[in-house]
Amino acid sequence: MPESGGAPISRQYSRPVYSASRLSTYESCPLQFRFRYIDRIPRTEESIEAYLGSRVHEALNTLYRTLQLGDELSLADLLNDYHGQWGQHWHDQVKIVKQDRSVEYYKEVGERCLVNYYQTHAPFNHGQILGLEYQVSASLDPHGYYKIQGYIDRLVSVGSGRYEIHDYKTSGRLPRQGDLDADRQLALYQLAVEGMWPDAKEVELVWHYLAFGKELRSRRTPNALERLKSATIAVIDRIEADTELKPIKSNLCHWCTYQNICPLWGDRPDSTPVQSTNTCGNGRSMGAHGSAERGGLDLQSISRDALQEAIAVAAEQEGAEVRFVEHGQLWISMGQLQPTINLDGTVDGWVRLSTESLSLLFRQVELARLSAPFVDKLQRYLAL
Repeated sequence: MPESGGAPISRQYSRPVYSASRLSTYESCPLQFRFRYIDRIPRTEESIEAYLGSRVHEALNTLYRTLQLGDELSLADLLNDYHGQWGQHWHDQVKIVKQDRSVEYYKEVGERCLVNYYQTHAPFNHGQILGLEYQVSASLDPHGYYKIQGYIDRLVSVGSGRYEIHDYKTSGRLPRQGDLDADRQLALYQLAVEGMWPDAKEVELVWHYLAFGKELRSRRTPNALERLKSATIAVIDRIEADTELKPIKSNLCHWCTYQNICPLWGDRPDSTPVQSTNTCGNGRSMGAHGSAERGGLDLQSISRDALQEAIAVAAEQEGAEVRFVEHGQLWISMGQLQPTINLDGTVDGWVRLSTESLSLLFRQVELARLSAPFVDKLQRYLAL
């Protein structure tokens, strides 16, 4: 991963395969793109809207998989499957941004989406299903240098050389036709379908806006698809030339799962490093019992405050600096030992440590010379 001022991504790594969601993430916030696709920082938090969408997609996949096996789900069976999946996957990291709405509200929205779809499309005998959550890929240039991939919710053959790409949306906003005619995601899927099935002479893009019970359609001309290729290549080039990947503040930030490590939103290290209340003649902080720098602490009985002081002293000897912010967060700046990848979020060279990231952090070659006592203190602090 290039740091600020480093070489572009394309000069250091083989080009990744892009997706519509990767491109959209970069356009909405380059830093979120970095956290998600370069640093690959794991997130347990999930927006309620994303959770709702996943459960509805699962239910519709169950509906069509059952049809492929020669059976048909009743509406009651479909809703039972939806409610079962909702309860099975629920976790306490589901985030509700709109505080005036409850979990039950969103659950009922999903139910309404399924009822609308079922009543509109039963008995579900339109065309031949070629794939559900069907993975496709395509090259945007003749040399295969720029590649995209994605998953089609439902791919259908509706006659000789005629295909439909179906996409389910649980959004509460109904787009205009012009928005759909400019949509990139399904048009990229069309490029993939045409590459995989040379007989494709007609491809229609179909969106199901489930909350409204609406089916919306669009088609692309060959010229429009060529323009799409050029525009998508331009976005990829822009991504790979961006060595800063700075955040962009917008209304979308409220749904971002990286908000707590974003310099525009999250907790950042305090401007003042941790200092001990006791100092020796050279101004160095001393830990409890004056032995922190020698690693002689009883880490099982030491208090959090004393351990903070001990870590600060040990960090100084390691050529590092640590700071502590609210909720017991521990940040570390490694100076010349700065890691080559961000593990649990980096802001201006500071890494926020967690139990998960610590084991990764000290596997970095650049950090191999850090002493075991220092690592032990960090592990103990994170365990408190």
